[in-house]
Amino acid sequence: MTRPHCGDHSYPIVCWILQVKNDQRWWDEFWARQSVPPATRNATPDTWYDLVWHVTFEYWYECFGKHAPGKRMLECGCGSARVSQYMAQRGYQCTLLDNSEQALSIVRRNFEALSLDGEFVLGDITNICFGAGEFDVVYSGGVLEFQDDLGCAVKEMVRVLKPGGVFAANVVPPKFSIQSIADIERTVAYSLRNLMKGNFRDAFKRVRQIPSDYQVKTWSLNDYVRACKEAGLTAVEDFVTTPFPALALPKAAHKLYARAMKALLPQWRRFNESRSRWSELWGIGYAIYGIKRG
Repeated sequence: MTRPHCGDHSYPIVCWILQVKNDQRWWDEFWARQSVPPATRNATPDTWYDLVWHVTFEYWYECFGKHAPGKRMLECGCGSARVSQYMAQRGYQCTLLDNSEQALSIVRRNFEALSLDGEFVLGDITNICFGAGEFDVVYSGGVLEFQDDLGCAVKEMVRVLKPGGVFAANVVPPKFSIQSIADIERTVAYSLRNLMKGNFRDAFKRVRQIPSDYQVKTWSLNDYVRACKEAGLTAVEDFVTTPFPALALPKAAHKLYARAMKALLPQWRRFNESRSRWSELWGIGYAIYGIKRG
């Protein structure tokens, strides 16, 4: 089911409207460039990226099951909506919101491939076209770090959450981490590959987990926690995730690396839940969740 963008409060400021249009164009172009694999049920994770998603799925499924009052879920800035896809296969009624038609077309295709029901909404997370208190879970992944006004975005997502509902977010911040070190290896591998192909123009480009043109904001973990509390969330929990980096490896080596990471999944999960100063320095991502006041 597709719902057109709508809003129950207006933004008459012309510069805000132009910014939204520019953001939509950027994200449409971004998703048009992505190669998103076809959706499959219970796929075995066999790459580093698959394992990152696997750990994320399991954690949020347990968290939502423990804390959320029901199974009506909204994913804001859904992108390829892998979290919602996982949850929908386990009984959640998912609504997918994104400001990119390209992203929503990918989501529709994947949901249809798995015979899953979903509601697909073209819209902006700072002006969500739902009434207050409609959802048991509101989730965003890889979205908050792009927001100029972090507090505004979080407050709007919490607005549509039921009292007692769960707000959760994953963030990839532009901070030092083990990935910063691994990006040196990836840059060297990328340069060598391009030199061997005679592609000298791109041979010395720096490879980063977060490309410089993404314009990701430098919010700290404390900034995210503060925004959640100011939006009306209680029992806010925050932690740093992912102790192992993405590497530039041959295809066969990728599978060997993933196999090693699978063997270390218990340590990976313990790292994610350790909340130590070491994990904050070393880890790649942030995760935050809280409960809306009743």
